[in-house]
Amino acid sequence: MKHIKAHLFMIMTALLLFACTDKSIDLDVEQDACKRFKVSRPSYQLLEDPCNNTVTLRANVSFEFNRSSECLDRVNNFPVFYRTDNSEITPNNYTRSVNREDLIINDKSVTYTFDVTFSSQAEAQELNHIILDFNTQDELGVEGNKLQIRINTSCSKLDPSTYELNNEQVNIPPSQSFFTIRLWDNAAEDGDIVSVYLNEKWIIENHTLLKAGTDFNFSTGLLTPGPNDLVVFALNEGSSGPNTVSIAINGQEIPNFKPGLLTGEAVRINF
Repeated sequence: MKHIKAHLFMIMTALLLFACTDKSIDLDVEQDACKRFKVSRPSYQLLEDPCNNTVTLRANVSFEFNRSSECLDRVNNFPVFYRTDNSEITPNNYTRSVNREDLIINDKSVTYTFDVTFSSQAEAQELNHIILDFNTQDELGVEGNKLQIRINTSCSKLDPSTYELNNEQVNIPPSQSFFTIRLWDNAAEDGDIVSVYLNEKWIIENHTLLKAGTDFNFSTGLLTPGPNDLVVFALNEGSSGPNTVSIAINGQEIPNFKPGLLTGEAVRINF
C-alpha cells in the first residue's frame, strides 16, 4: 500500500509540475508577444468642453494596436493642460488611468473616455488645448510605447508667438476654388504625428504621417484675401526622432521645413 501511495504521489507531483510548466510556458509566450505590443494612430472625438459653458472636458480617445488584446489591461494618461499662450493650467481632476473593463476593444482598435474637471467655470474657460501622452500596460504591469495627441477645445486658438514663419510663400489665385495640402514623412515611417491650423481653425488633427503621403483638399473659402498663415504642428518625434514632416501645397514642396516638438512652422499662403 505504501508503494502504491508513493507511486500515486509521484504521478500527481509530475502532473502538477507539468501543468505549472505548461502554464509558465504559455505565460512566457504571452509576455514575449506583449513586449512587441505597439499602439499607433491616435485620434479623439470631443464630446463636451468648456466652450459650451461647462467645467468639464470629455473626449473619446482612440488608437490602434498590432498584437493580441490580451496585452491590454490598462491605459495610463499623462496630460498637460495649456492656455492660449502655452502657459500651463492645473485642473481639479482628470482621468489618470482606465481599466480593461472600461475600454471599448474592437478588432485592432481601442476607445476610452478621457474626462477633465475644473473647479470653476472661469478656470475652465482658460483651457485652450491638452497635450495628452498615454500608454498601455498588461496585467503584469509591463508598459507599451507612449503616444501623444493634442486635444483642442472647440474654441481653441493659436497664438502667433507659438510658431515660426517659413521663408517660402505660396500664391493661390482668387479664381481657384480649392487647394491641396500634401503631407508625408520624408524619412522612415515611424509614427510621426502632426496637426494643421489655418485662420482660427484646426483643419487637420493628429494625422499620422505616411511615407507615401496623404492629400487633403480644401475649399479656398477657408482663405481670406491677402496673407494666410497655414501652421503645421509636430506633436511627437515618432519612434526614432525627430518629426520629419514634409509639406507641399498645390504640388509646390516647401523646402527647409523643420517644425520642432510641440512647436509649429507656418507657410504663408497669399490669396
